[in-house]
Amino acid sequence: MYQEVKLELIFLLPIFLPFLTAIFLFLNKKLFNELITNFFTLNSALLSFAIAAYSFIVLGLDKFKPVNVELFQWISNPDISIGFTLDGLSGIMLILVTGLSFVIQLFSTSYMEKDENHCNYFVYFNFFVFSMLLLVMSSNFLVMFFGWELVGLSSYLLISFWSKKPAAAKAGNKAFVINRVGDFGFLIGLMIILDTFNTFDFYKILQNTSGIAESTITAISLFLLLGAFGKSAQFPLFSWLPDAMEGPTPASALIHAATMVTAGVFMLVRISPLLQHSKIASLLIIIFGLITALLAAFSAINQFDIKKVLAYSTISQLGFMFIAIGAGAYVAAIFHLVTHAFFKALLFLGAGAVIHSMHHEQDIRKMGGLRKKMPITASMMGIGTLAISGIPPLAGFWSKDEILASVFVNGGIYYVFWALALGAAFLTAFYMGRHWLLIFEKDNGFEHSDVAEAPKAMTRPLLLLGIFSIFIGFINTPFFHGLEKVLHVTLENVEVTHLPKGITLVVLAVLSIGAGFTGLIIAFLLFGMELHKRIDLKKFKLESPINLVKDLSSNVLYLNKFGNLFFVSGMKNLSRKVAVVVDGMLIDGSVNFVSTAFNKSSKITSTTQTGLVRNYVVYFGLFLLLLIALFIATPLVPR
Repeated sequence: MYQEVKLELIFLLPIFLPFLTAIFLFLNKKLFNELITNFFTLNSALLSFAIAAYSFIVLGLDKFKPVNVELFQWISNPDISIGFTLDGLSGIMLILVTGLSFVIQLFSTSYMEKDENHCNYFVYFNFFVFSMLLLVMSSNFLVMFFGWELVGLSSYLLISFWSKKPAAAKAGNKAFVINRVGDFGFLIGLMIILDTFNTFDFYKILQNTSGIAESTITAISLFLLLGAFGKSAQFPLFSWLPDAMEGPTPASALIHAATMVTAGVFMLVRISPLLQHSKIASLLIIIFGLITALLAAFSAINQFDIKKVLAYSTISQLGFMFIAIGAGAYVAAIFHLVTHAFFKALLFLGAGAVIHSMHHEQDIRKMGGLRKKMPITASMMGIGTLAISGIPPLAGFWSKDEILASVFVNGGIYYVFWALALGAAFLTAFYMGRHWLLIFEKDNGFEHSDVAEAPKAMTRPLLLLGIFSIFIGFINTPFFHGLEKVLHVTLENVEVTHLPKGITLVVLAVLSIGAGFTGLIIAFLLFGMELHKRIDLKKFKLESPINLVKDLSSNVLYLNKFGNLFFVSGMKNLSRKVAVVVDGMLIDGSVNFVSTAFNKSSKITSTTQTGLVRNYVVYFGLFLLLLIALFIATPLVPR
């Protein structure tokens, strides 16, 4: 009991420390120079991580039984309170968010050096971390919704951080508006939840789903799913994420690795006791996850912005997490979320190091041959590339292989889903191999005499993340189900899909590895050895198809242009026409008609108001005569 009370008091500190740091830096930003700002933000982040790690260890000693703390009850009926919970799922996210935020802030101290808004950056950064922790540590849907909205706000502040650039301001607005679409669905889902369960508390809701009609559960799941599509950039609400690369690169690493885009995945795993009772919702999740994984992977194969390749990669990997959730493999989804957080943070920070050394150049066609200039960055990004490609024994192999195997074991139509997901895994290895080769290996004809390795404040975080990208996958292998043990209590009432056993698992693993190696080999042949230049494409009639693929990939199947044409330009034109017809002709027209009628009638009647007494006597006499005439003409009514 003493241990539980003590833990209740401690695990709240990592949530509110970033918030207090943000306020403190904001109030003193005119007094603090860069060194003092860095001192406070780094030590706050390190302290948050240390307390988070301690809380996680204490929770583990008690076999990850949930610890709840209710700050206060807002309304008794319905049951609405403000509270937080620490269990296996929220504990994983607590460690992940606080740990990666410290590493990324350490990198940021060098990357954002001499920026005119240096202190503001760390204010927004800490506020972002607080918002995400508020979301993942919530004990009910109301607190989650507060965090959900604050994550959207803080991401807007970071994406549009360099708001003097029109592209950055536009990207921030786009992210904010598209997420409002998803949040609208999330809010409707919360209304249905409150009406159905009379509470927002997770455990009270998720432990009482058996008596609820499947149609109600499906409605709740679908509306919450719309919110997840917005936050986790799934088709069709994905186009904001590539544009969000206009923000500072370390902020992009934070958004992609451990905060905003993982919120949708976290929320769906949290409501897994609901999802398992809705076959429609689960099927839609895996279908949209597959569409997203394939579409984003295809779009990445001909991008040339160093960060946009990684942005589409994130969208695709999030698609894999949705595939896992749709297949009932909730542990695999969180496992891939964890491994992806490390190698994606590594890749983004590596890209940031390259951009910094290349004087903010982001076009990979103007790079090439940087391996000798930046050996540490090249090596670490190489590790990240191998990890995301699913090459053993790196982290990405274990989690991605578990997702693919979990899909396969469901049988039936899921065999088709598995094959499509395997194709997405192949494309991942291909475009990431291309990405690394064009940056570090291929000679693109540009001289880089002034390019040097990034400062130690940048390379040290890369080395740390590189180590984790190699070894973090061992927390949940087929031989050691560590993550499954952490999530056991959280998912105890959920039917979780497990890996197949025996030779089937071995064959599936070999095919998964084969897809990764094949993608990398083809990338090496095309962009390392430039094999396509040695083949007469016209002779084999391949030139037109290849150009078509490149065009469709670079333009994301023209989905963005179609979206702008229909939802932006189309809606503007429609709103103008509606304004003319409804507002101009009907509303304004009716109001103007009344005012015009009164205006004209008042002008006519005003001619009778002469101010002369003799005229009024005449009017009185005429009116009196009219009354007498009417009296005479009207027959008397007998009493």
